[in-house]
Amino acid sequence: MKRVLVLGGAGAIGRLAAGAALACSAAGHVIVADRDGAAAAKVAAEHPGRADALALDVFDAAALRAAIANADAVLNCAGPFYKTSLPSLQAAIAERRPYLDVCDGWDTTRELLKLDEAARAAGIPALVGLGGSPGITNLLARVAAGELDACDSVVTVAGIDPGAAPGAAPSRAPVRSVHWARQIGAEVEVWRGGKAAPVRPLQPVTLDLPHFGARSFHLIGHPEALTLPRSIPGLASATHALALSKREGALAEALAAAVAGGDLTADEAARQIAEPGARPLGLRLHMMWERLLGGFARDLPPFFALATGRRHGRPHRVMAAITRLPPGGAAGAAAAALAVGMEMTLTHRLDRLGVSPPEAAIDPHIFFEEYAAAATPRGTAPGPLIRIETAEGA
Repeated sequence: MKRVLVLGGAGAIGRLAAGAALACSAAGHVIVADRDGAAAAKVAAEHPGRADALALDVFDAAALRAAIANADAVLNCAGPFYKTSLPSLQAAIAERRPYLDVCDGWDTTRELLKLDEAARAAGIPALVGLGGSPGITNLLARVAAGELDACDSVVTVAGIDPGAAPGAAPSRAPVRSVHWARQIGAEVEVWRGGKAAPVRPLQPVTLDLPHFGARSFHLIGHPEALTLPRSIPGLASATHALALSKREGALAEALAAAVAGGDLTADEAARQIAEPGARPLGLRLHMMWERLLGGFARDLPPFFALATGRRHGRPHRVMAAITRLPPGGAAGAAAAALAVGMEMTLTHRLDRLGVSPPEAAIDPHIFFEEYAAAATPRGTAPGPLIRIETAEGA
């Protein structure tokens, strides 16, 4: 009976990850670890006889190592990941236990990958960034690139409106603003011209998608752009974008431009993100107007990747998209991805040991075959999980 430690197990992703792990054949028991011991106990009570609760601060190094030593694998769902991922992975390596997380920080991912040699020496696999995005997006990029004879560029896109986290207090701030607040006023790293390049995040980009046509998105720093060039030979360009609502996009563009122009500090911009009342009247009116023009493009898939290159000697574009997700929105998508990765890890079906992004260690076709079970409610017709759209032209 494999014991799985879920760090941050009382959080939005962790709670669902605990249940998703127990739905897999490899896990017989979960340890729901959270700084809030009472909340962890409530989650454990949802799985009587198969879960224990543990009050744990992941920044207590000795307590973290002791908890990891008592498990067969570690799922890190404790945010913020730019603070928790590195010490959690280091502890897993020290205790020689397989590790998986849903880290979505591009700069944090770069630091995690530096532990590859240490993890290989410990004889363990460590999958970093296996959630919805990054995670599903990375594997979709592998699928799309595989449809081409040669792939020149990849853009991964998170097109899902995640909604508020379960139990979260109501807020008028855009729900995903926490993901880009840290990037305002800074440069992020993408892959351009066959090398890493700094760019200003949150600038609008237009993609010509097969079947869907030209659509606007917003560039953001994310792990996909950092890791995909390692797995797709000859890749000249890799970027990641968000499908923001009109309201979100108006706020992101205005604040990014104001900080870049010296009219706002990054801290002032962060305050305007968190506190709608701190925004100037003109910005609030602009956001209201943009919201009237439309919210999310509901016809877009929740996650997809666009690969551009050559097929049969001609320029070609390929879009690989996931057609449906498990219950729970963005948190449910991430939890199910983490559970599938855990199952593949514990049954020794990964392509390599060491620290890896999903696309470097997981066969995407096997992954999506198993993910389909979580994304297909009982009693419904399954249908294809992955949708491929192609078009000629660059």
